[in-house]
Amino acid sequence: MCKRNIVAVMLAVFMVSCARSNGSKNYDSLNIGASIEETSGKKNNAEEIVPPDPVMVYYEGDLFNIFFHGLIAWPEIAFTGSMKQYFLEWYVTADEFKRILPELYADNYVLVDINEFYTVTHVDGKKKVIANKLLVPEGKKPMILSIDDLSYYEHVRQNGSVHKLVIDENGDIAAWTANASGGEISYDKDIVTIIEGFIKQHPDFSVRGAKGIIALTGYEGLLGYQTQLGYTGAGGRPTNIDDPVFKKEVEDVIPIINKLKELGWRFASHSWGHLNMPNVPMSWFTNDNNRWDREVKPLLGETDLYIYPFGAGLESQEEKHKILRERNYNLFFGVGTGFGHSEHGDYIYINRRNIDGYYFRVFKNRESRLFDIDKVIDKKYR
Repeated sequence: MCKRNIVAVMLAVFMVSCARSNGSKNYDSLNIGASIEETSGKKNNAEEIVPPDPVMVYYEGDLFNIFFHGLIAWPEIAFTGSMKQYFLEWYVTADEFKRILPELYADNYVLVDINEFYTVTHVDGKKKVIANKLLVPEGKKPMILSIDDLSYYEHVRQNGSVHKLVIDENGDIAAWTANASGGEISYDKDIVTIIEGFIKQHPDFSVRGAKGIIALTGYEGLLGYQTQLGYTGAGGRPTNIDDPVFKKEVEDVIPIINKLKELGWRFASHSWGHLNMPNVPMSWFTNDNNRWDREVKPLLGETDLYIYPFGAGLESQEEKHKILRERNYNLFFGVGTGFGHSEHGDYIYINRRNIDGYYFRVFKNRESRLFDIDKVIDKKYR
């Protein structure tokens, strides 16, 4: 081959290479939701280039809070059954969530640890809760992500969600769903495992290992395990503290709780029974708190985060609110725009933005939407 032809071939190869590396946004290349096994072992044979540490600055704006419910893994079940409208309104699917995360990442949001947001002090026996400025990479915006009702309730399991969290043979957190073959392990159908996978691919989405807040109730157990007392489940048999099945469920959930804490997840009380707290009698309210302390706290440990069921706050009902503060709750979460907080001496109130079918519907054509909703929604089932 003559020198002119060699040069031409080399130029063509160079142009193709440049075209392939063009910086156009392609979410498919992010491989969101791939299993942990698929992604964790891949290495570049070329010498790895370590990026420089980011410049850290104190963020001056409002902390952003969003929340989801557990995900719908199989919309063909949830969005066609008798509870169709309920799931269409208050849930997102696993595929929708996998499309939302890259949108938030591209908009420079990063996960921060709620524990870094506030400081509790005691002066002369009086508690003081103050908000801190958050240290984040320059150009990034801090975000708290929380998950409500991640208890895998029976009505959700029957309508297309995974059934519980487990630890796989490699020691990683995974989701498990019962099926005719005995059970299926997955990593791309549940909100916890999807976030874990996304951060493995994009470590800069998490500041200092932050993950999110898991808000739990107790009335159908914890994280898919039947750890409640006096519950009559699908088998029709009540559970009590001496029941060997109950003891096994308690034994099995504790390693899951510890693993999630180790991974950087935080836990919040979402009440024991998911009651509308402003509307219930004081006796119900007191019983709910007592059941949390008796059934959930021994397994979950202490938390000073309280996420109101239905977003129904108690700030205007001092008698009830004081009971929660005296039980050492310091941060209270409602529902609102998702931006901002207010300090009240011995507690902080934070509002969160729900991301669900309601948000998709109401914000679809608003300029203030967080992301292009038309890009993320399941157009087949919504």
